[in-house]
Amino acid sequence: MRDGVMLLFSNHKRIAAGLLATMLLLVSPALSAAPKQLTLKYDLLQQGITIGTVKDQLSVTGNRYQIASLAEGKGIYKLMGERTLSSQGQVIANALRPNRFESRQSKHPDKVLISDFDWSKKVLKMQIKDEQATDKLSKGTQDLLSVMYCWMWQPPKDKQVSFAVANGKKLAPHTFVVTEETAPLQTEAGTFNVIKLTDADGEKTLYLAKNKGYLPVKLVIQDDGKRMEQVITSITGQ
Repeated sequence: MRDGVMLLFSNHKRIAAGLLATMLLLVSPALSAAPKQLTLKYDLLQQGITIGTVKDQLSVTGNRYQIASLAEGKGIYKLMGERTLSSQGQVIANALRPNRFESRQSKHPDKVLISDFDWSKKVLKMQIKDEQATDKLSKGTQDLLSVMYCWMWQPPKDKQVSFAVANGKKLAPHTFVVTEETAPLQTEAGTFNVIKLTDADGEKTLYLAKNKGYLPVKLVIQDDGKRMEQVITSITGQ
């Protein structure tokens, strides 16, 4: 069970946890009212049992955005320490374009991951612990955190979307199938009409709330027979 818990905490945003961004040509027009300040709280669950929490804070000032995410365990899982993710960049052409992504673990300060996006040269520069690496940037690339929120500016319109996500160690291509759920999703934060983005391998599914500006309200990861979930519990801000 510990391996499953470590997976959740080390990849809780791997979309999505790697989780999920789209190329700009595959999305619909931007929302008319993008958020300025938001705080979202989630429960982390393994096999239906709450083992921790996630707190995300999104701030938009002019054409600049910043997202900070803190994951920490509950009970015995608190001994695993905290995991922080941060993403900052620009809002350009009604889309998020990250400039820098960081991942840090309180129990393992030596495992820091830093990614710098050089859009002028189309190069991703990555610091992986004490090593350096580079990769080629493609249009629409997101990072492990911005990918959760980019949909608020450009909701998916096609039945399938393909994109690249920088997870701190590499650029990974993904293809997701988009479907609309007929039954509302009930959570502590409210009831939402949602669409699902399911990874082609069936291991990851992101739920976006249509009636809440396409906020990410649930994330499910299936790994080695274990079900990991991140479910919204509260939403504050505007």
